[in-house]
Amino acid sequence: MNLEEVRTELEMCRSGQETITKIWALDCDIQNKIFVFLWRWWSARNKANAGEKMASSDEICKSVAFHLMDIAKLGNPSHEVPRTIILKWKPPPADCYKVNVDASFHPRTMTGGWGFVARDCSGNFLEAGAGNFLNVASALQAEALAILRSIERVADLGMTRIILETDAATLGQALRSEVYDRSPNCALFRQIRDVMCSHFFQCTVSVCPRACNSVADKLDAHGASVVSPGSCIFMCHIPDFVLDLVSGDMPRASE
Repeated sequence: MNLEEVRTELEMCRSGQETITKIWALDCDIQNKIFVFLWRWWSARNKANAGEKMASSDEICKSVAFHLMDIAKLGNPSHEVPRTIILKWKPPPADCYKVNVDASFHPRTMTGGWGFVARDCSGNFLEAGAGNFLNVASALQAEALAILRSIERVADLGMTRIILETDAATLGQALRSEVYDRSPNCALFRQIRDVMCSHFFQCTVSVCPRACNSVADKLDAHGASVVSPGSCIFMCHIPDFVLDLVSGDMPRASE
């Protein structure tokens, strides 16, 4: 184990305390090798005294080398670089369309904006809409009105199977259950569910992270700030201000 010189020095020590003191004065790597060796040697001796098979010197040295490797790993842990999870819009299945909706609310003026975008399974832009509200009571009401405006429009376009996606978790729960049917917006939630049932063969409500709703968010901002008060517009071609966002959401061949 290349410790003959150290062994000779330790052999000259007159007590256990002097032996330990001398070991502590050595380099850390040598200290570890000595301590692990003494431990494995003591363990082998105990087994021999108990009548078990005596380990050979070669076996003891291999055991020491193994444990020293473990100690080295503890001293130099491999720092794995955490994977960055990129959140992005996911296209719908081939047999339906996805309609992303977003809204904003300005409590000081009690106004808001809304926007939606409809795309197919290849991420192709089909239509978008944007508008604003002159009088809205809350952010939740603005989100619900945005949903209502959006599904009425896509129903007029003849879409019968859609995934309705919003980043408003409370609204998603209100539309998928009756838990908010006694809230101030209960009539609006029921109206939306009625339209969903009567105008579509399939209408699934999905809640997504805000990062996956960037196109609808941009359209919502456009509706709130650009469109004249109380009006809305529908766009059958990709507006320039969301062109990069729509392109960025397109599924890649490698994905």
